[in-house]
Amino acid sequence: MTDFSTLTAKFTPMIHHIIRSLSIYKNKDEYFQVGLIALWDSYLNFNADHGQFHSYAYTFIKGRIMNELKKHHKYETNTKPYDTSILEITDSFSIHEEAFRSENILAYTEGLTLNQRRWLLQTYMENKTISEIAELYQVSPSAVKSWRKSAIVKLRRQMNVSCK
Repeated sequence: MTDFSTLTAKFTPMIHHIIRSLSIYKNKDEYFQVGLIALWDSYLNFNADHGQFHSYAYTFIKGRIMNELKKHHKYETNTKPYDTSILEITDSFSIHEEAFRSENILAYTEGLTLNQRRWLLQTYMENKTISEIAELYQVSPSAVKSWRKSAIVKLRRQMNVSCK
């Protein structure tokens, strides 16, 4: 058999014919490359005892291109492009804005002790840290952490009762 560059020149029209016969209109260069690789593989695997190289190469190339088409079709049907408008968030706080309105936070304070209310209001309405709250009420930071812990437990109980 001849060298591969001669074989490529001879079989290039066949590869283009296969691409047209399969109605491929997108990524023609990519499928042509698949066809050339299939031609190379058929050149290496051909056994002259089983028939002519021309028909062997045609079926080999067409089969390989069809497999690539199936792979691309499966990928396109299973993957959907994401909508960028969904990902845009104008204000990072806007998602939780409703939950942190002052009326809603005051509604959450029902059933809390005075110190637990202080922690909740100072944290979410005044945006203060534990050490700032401790300094304001002249207590230790661990006391404020205790207020926080017990307030969270009570708030979770309230949420579970209202959700059921």
